[in-house]
Amino acid sequence: MGMNIINRLLPAFLVLTLFTSGLSGPTVGADPPPTRQNHLIIGVGRDFFDGPDSRTYMHGSTNTWEALTYLDESLRASPWLAESWKSDHDDRVWTFRLRQGVRFHDGSLMTASDVVTSLERMKHHPRCDPTGIFRNVVSIGVSGPKEVVIRLTESSPAFPNHLAYYSSPVLKPSTFGKDGRIRELIGTGPYRVERVQKGQSVFLTRFDGYWGTQPAFPYVTFKTVVDAQARVMALAAGEIDAIADVGGILPEQAQTVGRLKQVVLKLQEVATTHYLLFNTGRPVFSKPETRRWLADRIDRLGLVETFAGKAGRPATDFYSPLAADWRYGGLNPASGTRPNHSDQTVIILVHSGTIHRWPYLEMAQVIQGQIQADGFQAKIEVQETGAWQNTFRSGKWDLALQPNTLMTGDPDFFFSYYIASGAPYHLGYQNPEVDKWIQNARIACEIKTRQDLYRRICDQLNLDLPILPLYHDICLYAHGAKIDHFMMDHTFRVRLDLITPKESLHGP
Repeated sequence: MGMNIINRLLPAFLVLTLFTSGLSGPTVGADPPPTRQNHLIIGVGRDFFDGPDSRTYMHGSTNTWEALTYLDESLRASPWLAESWKSDHDDRVWTFRLRQGVRFHDGSLMTASDVVTSLERMKHHPRCDPTGIFRNVVSIGVSGPKEVVIRLTESSPAFPNHLAYYSSPVLKPSTFGKDGRIRELIGTGPYRVERVQKGQSVFLTRFDGYWGTQPAFPYVTFKTVVDAQARVMALAAGEIDAIADVGGILPEQAQTVGRLKQVVLKLQEVATTHYLLFNTGRPVFSKPETRRWLADRIDRLGLVETFAGKAGRPATDFYSPLAADWRYGGLNPASGTRPNHSDQTVIILVHSGTIHRWPYLEMAQVIQGQIQADGFQAKIEVQETGAWQNTFRSGKWDLALQPNTLMTGDPDFFFSYYIASGAPYHLGYQNPEVDKWIQNARIACEIKTRQDLYRRICDQLNLDLPILPLYHDICLYAHGAKIDHFMMDHTFRVRLDLITPKESLHGP
């Protein structure tokens, strides 16, 4: 696809409401009104407004809220609002020392009590803790003006990792009620929310009281452009300044974007892995040998080379290999056995929201073709969010394509989410021995013991194969000539604090 396609599609693109002047919003402090020079507009393929019932109200890339810890490039816990931490000898009591001088967007100083209240919200409302990070927390309290102490029922050597990013957002307690719902977002990030147009855009202004580096742009908008072609058209036309989110640029668009004048195409490996899920509770794939049979029949290398290209590499581990302490390169499913003939149609479930961000539909079609070539009936069902969730929960599917990001950098996040009995995304897989290993690995204080247990779990999953990793994501993103130092990190968070304009904000 080249510039000729762009020229043909541009008239259709212009009917989209990709605006500039319509997002003027209020000014802050001494900042001049928004213009196309001082207003950064970033296109994304989904809504960055997560809503009042979410953990954070806004997506993390908005840079509006912060957490106790973050993950470094090796997916190890690093300081954020907590500048340091320590634990007792058996890792059941963790003390986090808070950064001083941190202010909320209303100008008030963040206190240890504010942090405690934010964490208690996570603990007491299951929707805020979908992976059970706080399931073993006994108490959260204050120890001195800048220290928070968390006591657990059992050892948790990776607890600072477990609290990373979305697992410990610190919000002004007055902004959420006893039901945990967020009425407005007052966080501590370098930007604050000025206006939300649900499903369309999030308009942010720079927070002058930020404790860290002041960002260069006083105004930022994250603009939702669901259609993948329209996102590229917007960038080509200069209506947006960047495309930056996981799946924001499709693999087949890389060549076109790379040829655009004054546009820089970049790549960033992120902690996301793309999976083929098996419904082990349905007859066709209820046996490990039939799941391994299909894995044998899928040319993962060819699938990734054909459809992901530069945007992925064939999976080598069951989760992101960016987790330096836990990568083994051990993904190697055993050989399988073709299932007996069945009149049952194999249902391949695809979420409609994924097909404009990843080549899921194309991959599903190849898998469908392979199943049909082997004498079975297969059908692809592309469903919107509500229908997809109902179908998934009801178990009326056989295969599904799904991404998962190792958001804590710790394998327990993956195994407790997908593999363990009773996991939130439990696929019907039952193995008491694996359950025991997952539990033991979670509480083992010695890293060598944990590594050995996770290696043992991976070896068993090569035999049982309730889930087949297809490829690790290498995110494509791009920006125009207006800006420098634009980057997105390994958890696909845009670093708004680093971006600088190439020209003076107050220039012509």
